[in-house]
Amino acid sequence: MQLRLSLFFFALTFAKRGLSTPLARADGATTKLTDDDIKKRDLIPIAAFAAAAYCVRAGQWNCGQACETIPDTQLVFTIGDNAATPDVYVAYSQARNQIIVGHEGTDPTVLLSVKNDVKFSPTPLLSVLNVAGTPEGVEVHNGFQTAWVQSSTLVLNAVKQVQAEVPDASILVTGHSLGAAIALLDAVFLRQQLPSNTSIEVVGFGRPRVGNPTFATWVDGMFGKNNTFVVSRDDPVPHVPLLIQGFQHTSGEIWIKNDTTTLACDGQENDNCSDTIGVLDAVTGVGDHTGPYFGVNMGHGSCANLNVTTVLTDSGGTPTKTVTTTKAGVTEPFSATLSLRVTNSPSNIPINDAVRRGGGGSGGVWGVGVALGAIGLGMVVVL
Repeated sequence: MQLRLSLFFFALTFAKRGLSTPLARADGATTKLTDDDIKKRDLIPIAAFAAAAYCVRAGQWNCGQACETIPDTQLVFTIGDNAATPDVYVAYSQARNQIIVGHEGTDPTVLLSVKNDVKFSPTPLLSVLNVAGTPEGVEVHNGFQTAWVQSSTLVLNAVKQVQAEVPDASILVTGHSLGAAIALLDAVFLRQQLPSNTSIEVVGFGRPRVGNPTFATWVDGMFGKNNTFVVSRDDPVPHVPLLIQGFQHTSGEIWIKNDTTTLACDGQENDNCSDTIGVLDAVTGVGDHTGPYFGVNMGHGSCANLNVTTVLTDSGGTPTKTVTTTKAGVTEPFSATLSLRVTNSPSNIPINDAVRRGGGGSGGVWGVGVALGAIGLGMVVVL
């Protein structure tokens, strides 16, 4: 019932305004991507890294299909309780010589909930993001920014520790849904905090709009072609917050139009890409939010093969009950020691005390309440 109400108001808003009317249109140019193009853009393993954020637990790179796609990967750090602090991991791939930051997303029915009856307009950057050289007028979604800051410093510390060991490694920041929004802010933060010659790429899947047009243009100048967001078919989530509320996507859209056509879209809010989906398509397209993205599905459902069977016994050791749980359903903030295979003798990078403690707190509860609440029809204000 909640989802039906959400979609009703979602459709009502678009019926009044139209799905997308950007403040600044692109020229509408598109390029159809072949399978080889998708491989060259590295989108399949990157999608797997994003999907892994839903499944990685307990310090082991063991999350089923996603982790099997990119097996030579070692976890450095994870944190998150799916409440005060959205789940995130930092890992290193020796084969790719790359540091990966992966952010978990959330249920699209939460993103599009009419319970979120407070409208969040774009808000100025926190001082930690608003560094020297930032253009005046850059604003972002308050909820995303508040959720991001819960883990931002801890992620930076973990990345720096790996970078000290492998200074020539590139960095990939990725995520799905809410995680894609946080990943974009994380990439901006890492760009500001790390050496200028560090190669940083950000790729989001099902990413909602994160900031205002000034923010979008700033990010375009910062990352250029190293910023991509992928939209799956008729997924409504990338269309919130609404353009009429002052939000606008960056450039870099790739639209999986259907099972046979994937388009690379020039400019911001391209007329010939996902902005063309109609009201009814958006209303019925919630299932497209989880993908598949180039054969990779997002969400905890993709972790089903991580089932753990526990046999309960009585005091005498006689089996009394068998219980099957899913690792992906258990969120455990943890820390681990990374062993990088970069020399004959692996070197250990201990995670510092701040990372071991996790993070969050009462302020974080509010922050993610805002993030999970304000993201979608936050957007569709019920007055």
